Amino acid sequence: MGRPGLQARLDAASEGAIGDLRDRLPGSVRTVEDCPAMMARAGLIPSGTRSFFTDLPLPLGMPARDHLQTHLIRLRDQIGDRLEHLADSDTCTGILGRPDAFYVTAATVHMARSCRSF
Repeated sequence: MGRPGLQARLDAASEGAIGDLRDRLPGSVRTVEDCPAMMARAGLIPSGTRSFFTDLPLPLGMPARDHLQTHLIRLRDQIGDRLEHLADSDTCTGILGRPDAFYVTAATVHMARSCRSF
């Protein structure tokens, strides 16, 4: 269903929605996020960065499908009804029933500690 490149379109739409939210904040400035530098400017001492990778190939189990559906519903609420079919529980085009569903993600965590001793 739909044209190829769904993930890239979802990422762009999500980033656009987050950018729009930031633009509404007083004094907001569009910038490339540099988490360690932002933590240092906040008075913290960056202490490391770690990335986590998850790859759940076909056939995708129901717990991961439930997670994907929740994620799609959250995205739909942010970027509009373009995700309605994928988030729908009652259609064969929804993520819960699609045979081509898989899950790959990476998350990066930036850590810092306070300069102050307590």
